[in-house]
Amino acid sequence: MSACELMERPAAIARASAVKWGVIVDAYLTDAARVGDRYAALVYHDLSGVIPDGMTIVTPPIRPVVERDGYLLVRSLDEGDHYVIVSTLSDSHGRSATPR
Repeated sequence: MSACELMERPAAIARASAVKWGVIVDAYLTDAARVGDRYAALVYHDLSGVIPDGMTIVTPPIRPVVERDGYLLVRSLDEGDHYVIVSTLSDSHGRSATPR
């Protein structure tokens, strides 16, 4: 990862957190890769304060809620957690990992 990419990450998270989501966002996810109905991603601004920024996590099963300004709000199937997917990794075919 280049220095430019590292500097862009906090800016993208700041832009995503400025969006009016209408719910409490539990965390912002970058470099997200879809694995079935879950995502593996780097987490930032974990609301609980338990997971440090930049830690890799796997979400519980989620479903998409709404896309705004290029970011995707997802909710856990038990409706207990909301995450914003800030950026995704592409699969080997170059398609976005974000469900549309």
